Amino acid sequence: MDLSTPWHISRTRALSFLREKERWLLDRLDFRDRHARNDPPAFAEGCRVWYLGRSYLVHIRSAASNRLDFDGERFLFHCRSEEGFQTALNRFYLRSAKRHIGARVEVWSKRMGLFPASVRFRRYKNRWGCCAPDDTITFNTALMRYEEALVDYVVVHELAHIRHKHHQKAFWELVAQHIPDYRDLRKRLL
Repeated sequence: MDLSTPWHISRTRALSFLREKERWLLDRLDFRDRHARNDPPAFAEGCRVWYLGRSYLVHIRSAASNRLDFDGERFLFHCRSEEGFQTALNRFYLRSAKRHIGARVEVWSKRMGLFPASVRFRRYKNRWGCCAPDDTITFNTALMRYEEALVDYVVVHELAHIRHKHHQKAFWELVAQHIPDYRDLRKRLL
């Protein structure tokens, strides 16, 4: 096992800390394994991908170009080569996010009385959404791997930033008005 530490921490001190926090670390790893919605690193017939909180099988079909479709029960990867799987999956999530998250933004905007200047979608590595100073909201397309309650939490969170450009008490009170269990949902987004 590799252990990375700041330069000023001795190996002995680091290992002691690791032993002291072992139960907590194992619990966090278990939590991540239960709640993470990670895609397979590469395609293999019968692999599984996440969509709206459920895991689905992926089957392959020969085709002239790469495309991933969902029939309600499984994913069909139409391809000329398996190397294009990740690109096809990202495109599927983008198409789905525009349709699904876009519809959730409309619903929540009306409920909250907060309307974004525009809504965009992209693949982020370390964030679920972003509200720019001009009230343009951008959502991570990877949200399509999570169940609707988590999607709604992120939508409400970003819409709340239209009114409050910070994470202070007033912001969280606004989020809680619409998503009372936001704390639990927030913990499940990895």
